[in-house]
Amino acid sequence: MRISSNGMYMQSLQAMLQRQTELARTSEQMSSGVKFSRAGQDPAGATAAQRLDHTLASLTQHESNAGHAQRRLELQEHALTAAGDQLGRARDLVIRANTPTLSDQDRKLIAVEIRQIRGEMIDIANRQDGAGRALFAGTRDGVVPFTDNAGSVGYAGNDGRNEIEVAPGLLVADSDPGSALFMRMPTGDGIVRASAGAANTGSGVLGSAGVVDHAAWNGSGITVEFTAADQYRVLDGAGTEIATGTWEAGQSISAGGVQMKISGAPAAGDSFSLAPSGERDVFATLDAIADALEAPGANPAADARRTNLLNGALGDLSSGQEHLLAARAGTGARLSTLDNAAESRESTALSIESTLSDLRDTDYAEAATRFAQQLTALEAAQQVTVRLQGLSLFNKL
Repeated sequence: MRISSNGMYMQSLQAMLQRQTELARTSEQMSSGVKFSRAGQDPAGATAAQRLDHTLASLTQHESNAGHAQRRLELQEHALTAAGDQLGRARDLVIRANTPTLSDQDRKLIAVEIRQIRGEMIDIANRQDGAGRALFAGTRDGVVPFTDNAGSVGYAGNDGRNEIEVAPGLLVADSDPGSALFMRMPTGDGIVRASAGAANTGSGVLGSAGVVDHAAWNGSGITVEFTAADQYRVLDGAGTEIATGTWEAGQSISAGGVQMKISGAPAAGDSFSLAPSGERDVFATLDAIADALEAPGANPAADARRTNLLNGALGDLSSGQEHLLAARAGTGARLSTLDNAAESRESTALSIESTLSDLRDTDYAEAATRFAQQLTALEAAQQVTVRLQGLSLFNKL
């Protein structure tokens, strides 16, 4: 086999150039801090890094979404706290107004404050999130949720909730619709609501009332009807008589699983009813309280009518406060979910960044060792090339 001098020179030159290329790439990795600057240098690593970059970008978007949701939920919590305080103030005023020693003028002054509280509640229900969006309009934008139309409050939002993704597969509602918070408050004790007949002519006052035997109560209404000043009968929801009896002032009447305590002096034909708790908007409740306080107390029957209305309103306000407290608890639970999601995102991001670092970042200890080896290999290639240049038959002459 013949080996030409030119072939030997080209082979040694190619080896030296290859060592120089490897050395230059290692030097670039050490100076830039990354293992590859082009996908062609490490196709598998570049593909994996790109997927992880996309995951990190989605985590960043989730973080932004969570910040938006947290801002609105915190504003909702403040609004619900303020609304609960307003209902607490209204309840205190009703208790004060229900004192027999107050004059009609005193009650009218309290009614003025009740109507002011009603206006404050509308303002709270119309609060915005600072970005031009109403807190309690559901999923509708660009609307004022609550408007006062000649004493009746209307709702222009909807019942929807904006679900925001704050972590992979985790959705959180950023606020609750105003219809659920302010327009559908439970009445009575949340189970039943008792009331006196609007046409009562006696001075009977309905005190405590509620379900005492859930097994015996069929879930329908119960009505106590006085057939005489000291005689009564109890009718079920279908109008069927289920009990009769003789009544004395302050006596509790029990039938069909419910119990009512009535004081005062009911007249024949007066009635007192207990029905399953319904829903009512808080603005109508406050309106009814103000109307009752503004009505003059011309006689014992009018005084009893006002007292019965205020007693019923006290139960409505208490249920309203519980309703808002439950909404605040739900808001707090979602804020807690956001905190947990933030921890999960941070942990995931840290793991991804660590993997990305392994894929892309230069290991300086390994690179320095490799650089030294490649430098030695280059020097050896250079020496081989020099020695090959000295090989010639002329040196033997």
